Amino acid sequence: TQIMHDATEKDFSNATELADYLATKGIPFRQAHEIVGKLVLECTQKGIYLQDVSLEEYQAINPVIEEDIYDTLASKTAITRRHSLGGTGFDQVKKQIELAKTAL
Repeated sequence: TQIMHDATEKDFSNATELADYLATKGIPFRQAHEIVGKLVLECTQKGIYLQDVSLEEYQAINPVIEEDIYDTLASKTAITRRHSLGGTGFDQVKKQIELAKTAL
């Protein structure tokens, strides 16, 4: 599981989390999506990831972004938040494993 965790720290799978974060701060999702798209492009050009962007850089993009952005971008937080039926949250995955075991 450490290998899987490390892999999620070296990609942009948390981009949706950033867009959701901005939306909860009052930014329309369409605008949040555009902001995140531009930021991901900048990050790829610099060879960094969203969690590597400094708070000052985030706040230059939009001052509503606070220190809690780094918790939001953490892979474990992102997985835990996805708890809808059939989602990727831990509880949902456990349920699917149990269902698969009984089907076998």
